[in-house]
Amino acid sequence: MDDLENRLATLLGEPGAGDPPPDLAGRIHRAVATRRRNRRAAWLAAAACATAVLVATPLALRNGGGDTAATVDPSPLPTVTVTATAPEPSPNRPAPTRTVTASPEGAAGQAFEERLRRLVAVTGMVEVEARTAAGEPFTPSALGSDGTVLGLTPGGAAAEVPATGGAAGDAGFSAQSGLGAAEGLRTWTEGGEQRCRTADGTTHTVSPQGADPKAPVWVDGGAIAGSDVMRQPWVAAGCGEPGRTVTDGRPAAGTAVAFSYPYLFTVEPANDRKLRLVDVRTLAVAAEHPLPTGVRAHRMGKPLQKWYAAATDTAFVWVAGGVLRSVKHDNWRLEGSFGAVPQPGKGEQARMTAGDRLVAYTTGSVSLVHDPQTGVTLKQRGLVLVAGPWLLWQEGGSYRLARVR
Repeated sequence: MDDLENRLATLLGEPGAGDPPPDLAGRIHRAVATRRRNRRAAWLAAAACATAVLVATPLALRNGGGDTAATVDPSPLPTVTVTATAPEPSPNRPAPTRTVTASPEGAAGQAFEERLRRLVAVTGMVEVEARTAAGEPFTPSALGSDGTVLGLTPGGAAAEVPATGGAAGDAGFSAQSGLGAAEGLRTWTEGGEQRCRTADGTTHTVSPQGADPKAPVWVDGGAIAGSDVMRQPWVAAGCGEPGRTVTDGRPAAGTAVAFSYPYLFTVEPANDRKLRLVDVRTLAVAAEHPLPTGVRAHRMGKPLQKWYAAATDTAFVWVAGGVLRSVKHDNWRLEGSFGAVPQPGKGEQARMTAGDRLVAYTTGSVSLVHDPQTGVTLKQRGLVLVAGPWLLWQEGGSYRLARVR
């Protein structure tokens, strides 16, 4: 019963009270009903405002120069708390209030899926489990252009999940690093060499003079690219025979930083101070540019700058000085800057991967998915990997693998 009704009932029921007017009870109930309707309307209006805040379009971030930098869609969405006050409160009692907390429905992974669908077309999605079929922990390390998900178990054995999803099965080899996959091939770094296995189970060594286990390995267009222990880039045309060291007329064309078939992107920061696009079909330099913005020239005795890069079919995307930037292959002067990226925490290692259209930057605990075509950047907790038309992201205790275009 409403507090007003309680108080009136007590007063009217006291000894000595006079008889109330015949219509007093009706007037009391009508007044209480009106006040309750007004209060309910105020609460609903506040809840509607909170919901409007949550579903509003993402905020356009701007860089220091005032140009639109990117659209960052936060995840998880914020929780908004609104206090509603009923109209015309009684002067004899405090204004009634109610706190309305509007939270997004579903888990953060579901919110990411919704935001992803607003950015690209998702034509299929499956779940990838976080444990192998044998029950061992499974963390994805690489995503292939055929949708294969590769990772290492705690014992160093490689495990893989097909594009149809499910639990990872034994891949049939052990590896240090350098995992990669494409239709009909699997590749990995083992014993200081880059191995490659064809669909018939035959294994070959494709690194011409060893493989650096700390350097990235890329698989795209049927080609495999990596670096030797001297950080000289090499490229192999599939599993059939050893690859060739990339040169531009002399040993070492710089350090390989990204690969999108047919171009291997190499950087020489000390002497030439150039970024080159090497056509891996001919090993000829197809284009040459100054060092990307934020990448410093290297001086003798100074530590090498740590920065990251990836390339799609149409764009080169990099993170240097903590800032995400991109440029199209055919217009190197039109550079976009998209704000700061999450920094890796203790024990984390940042990396970038790229697919046909999207690029992912991840520290392992938080990731950004960037679309160079639109400049839109989505933020997601956990690991995100991209390759070909596929995107893998962490959702709770498992992963989601989606085909996008």
